[in-house]
Amino acid sequence: MDAKESLIKIIKSLIEIGQPVSRQVLTDYLTGKESREIEELGLDENETYGIGDAHEDDYWTTIIDKAFESGYLKAKPSKSDKLTASTEGKKFAKKPTPFIVDEEEEATDENLSGLRDLEDLMADIPGGDANSLEQKASTKTKQQIKLIHAIDRKIALDDFAESESMSFDEVLEELEKLIRQGLNVDITYFTNEVLGEECVEELVDYIASQKKFSMENALQEYGDVYKEEEIRLAYIVYLIQQSK
Repeated sequence: MDAKESLIKIIKSLIEIGQPVSRQVLTDYLTGKESREIEELGLDENETYGIGDAHEDDYWTTIIDKAFESGYLKAKPSKSDKLTASTEGKKFAKKPTPFIVDEEEEATDENLSGLRDLEDLMADIPGGDANSLEQKASTKTKQQIKLIHAIDRKIALDDFAESESMSFDEVLEELEKLIRQGLNVDITYFTNEVLGEECVEELVDYIASQKKFSMENALQEYGDVYKEEEIRLAYIVYLIQQSK
């Protein structure tokens, strides 16, 4: 499909926003969804806020990723790789050309692997068949689906928490629940960034050496070096490894 008009909306939105924003914030902005960061930045007062509300989040995620791959968006170096319009993107907005996006890109195995796992999990719940996933999904389930998509797109978990008005602990709780239910994810892109690979390995080795993991004992052992949330992250990595 030719997504020229959609790309123009993205570029115009980023120009009006005037500062780099995360993919999640940009998606929320385009669809007119309220979030704490959008409110704090005063973005809900912009003319382009909600300019793409005719499409769902997944559509905009696909267009944003394709625009980034094509060089129309650039990422500001940071753990969350916040986006802004590139010089080529601004030129495109002034003189648009066809912007072809393969519709199948919205449903690649890689991007939907976590969602399919969640559908399989829901199929084991009475009334939770995959066909009725969208209709019957609770607010909590929708957040879990968003979390899976965020991990697939390698969005920083703390940025996801902020965009969903959740605490970081709440995100870790939901992630731990999903992993215990059999979800297969990889969060090393985040843990290696915030902790470092060697530190993660050290904590995972410690956890594996314990007959039964206790956060209280872990804090006694490592509390002067690591925060509780960092130990929890390592514990989640351990759970992921054990589930494979």
